[in-house]
Amino acid sequence: MTEEAGTETVLIVDDEKSFLLSLKDGLRVHESKFRVLTAESGKEAISLLRALPVDLLITDLKMPEVDGFELLAWTTREKPDLPVIVMTAFGTSEIESQLAEIDSLQYLEKPLALGDLESAIFTALKAKARSYIRGISLATFLQLMHLEKKSCTLKISHMGKVGYLYFRAGILLDAETGELKGTAAAYEIMVWNDAEIEMDSHCRRQDQVITISLEHLLIDAFRRKDEMALPPEILPTKSMPEETSETFSGRGEDAESSPEAVARLKLVEVLTHHAGVKEFALFDPTGFLENRNEGECQLEEFDPALFLMGVERLDETLHFGSFSHMIMNTGSRCHCLLFKIQQHRVVARLVKGQRPAEVMKQVKQALNA
Repeated sequence: MTEEAGTETVLIVDDEKSFLLSLKDGLRVHESKFRVLTAESGKEAISLLRALPVDLLITDLKMPEVDGFELLAWTTREKPDLPVIVMTAFGTSEIESQLAEIDSLQYLEKPLALGDLESAIFTALKAKARSYIRGISLATFLQLMHLEKKSCTLKISHMGKVGYLYFRAGILLDAETGELKGTAAAYEIMVWNDAEIEMDSHCRRQDQVITISLEHLLIDAFRRKDEMALPPEILPTKSMPEETSETFSGRGEDAESSPEAVARLKLVEVLTHHAGVKEFALFDPTGFLENRNEGECQLEEFDPALFLMGVERLDETLHFGSFSHMIMNTGSRCHCLLFKIQQHRVVARLVKGQRPAEVMKQVKQALNA
């Protein structure tokens, strides 16, 4: 991380160190107006955003470890009012016009001209002072994913509701929220305003259920919303009164302190510190990856639903009773343990010699302590 003096703070994120150095040198002439922070990964950027006040985020999308999409998803939860400029290579004026119609997001096309960057920074900082620009919207986030051909599962939260969108190579395969599935669920989710976005870097659907293009889904979703004359509290962001938008600006801390979040964090802590657990992955009932161990994890692509579905079907036929846990033996003579606890599905790879049932019992005891 590097920084320069100034009155406002701009954070630029890109994994090319030489590119960051050239931008820093080029922007030095404006150090009396704003200071520049740089980060070489989304992970480093999140650490800076947690620790320091930042007035403008400028980020590339394609980065290793934590990419720009994961960084943007984090900002929707923790810094929803943070102005964002995206650096990427869309390449067509048609795409530019599509983005302009849906959101106030600014983007800069690579290769980047310093003059364009300077102009974008001053425009964003000036607009921020007048509250014209807010953080990235769900609609724009989805279009960016489509343009960059991203594969992932998104968990979208909005006013107590939760939805899931499944993308492979930028194509929306399926969606679900509550009792709604497929296209109907996508229409419902896409018009959620002030949505919180969580990202699982794997697409957890195989079959394509939705056949309508993302562009047409977005256009049709907003058209339907307008026709239904929905209440003011869920109108699009740029139509919301300033005081309404501020109502949700502090939800990141509230989400982390909710009983469900506290319970999940305790479960992660127990699994992390258990001497018999080599690695683990924590999934919600839909198969969305919620947490995993630090460092390398071979379990994050695991889909517990495939195994649990088989168990449920066997139970329907053979009447086994309630499911407790499943033990899988690996080629390296290690046990993998699959079990359900609260609303979570846990997959844990155990240290050699550990007894799966005993580990599961110890984890549950630790959670109840």
